[in-house]
Amino acid sequence: MKGAMEKGASSWLSALPIKAIGYALNKQEFTDAICMRYGWKMKGIPTHCPCGETNSVDHSFICKVCGYTSMKQISVRDSEAQIMREVCRDVQTEPTLLPINENDYERKVNTADNARLDISVRGLWNSYKKTFFDIRITHPTSQSYSGKSLAETYQRHEKEQKDKYNQRVIDIEKSSYNPLVFTTSGGMAPEYNRVNKRLAEKIAEKRREPLHICICYHIQRTKLRFALF
Repeated sequence: MKGAMEKGASSWLSALPIKAIGYALNKQEFTDAICMRYGWKMKGIPTHCPCGETNSVDHSFICKVCGYTSMKQISVRDSEAQIMREVCRDVQTEPTLLPINENDYERKVNTADNARLDISVRGLWNSYKKTFFDIRITHPTSQSYSGKSLAETYQRHEKEQKDKYNQRVIDIEKSSYNPLVFTTSGGMAPEYNRVNKRLAEKIAEKRREPLHICICYHIQRTKLRFALF
């Protein structure tokens, strides 16, 4: 219930069902979305996952074999990139990082030659500097997070992402880095809220609308919520 109450997590319920921008759910999708929101048992799901484990809603959110996790990742990445293209330049998806000497970094840092992040843009924080983003979607009700608050879960994932990429991006790319952490229930971590606020300010400025009446906050949250579906 705390996940369902997070800012933005309920935006899909008040959105008009506009097919042209992907805001339409059919009857089955709407029923499934309600079940996911309240943790109710979902009807008609397979009893076993392709990985061989007993299937459940929680399992499908964390299994890397069934395909749902990668589908969500790609959907959120593409939606976020589309939002950024309105006010940023040189928007790329899956940009490859420059190679580095792995001996110069701690073990936590991803030193692979073919390492990629999800999005890179220019012009978010200032006119010329490049910013890299990496998206992570976590399922807060999985067993591994038992007893942890949403704040602790967000903090853990943001720290892990920064440990892997932040120093490499700063030293080699001479750029900035922001991890974008979401929950399957539609919540967003503090780091993403900073990015979201900056995007909202730039979109409001471009549209010449006061920030307090500009709907870009609602558009961003709603787009990402449907992308998670």
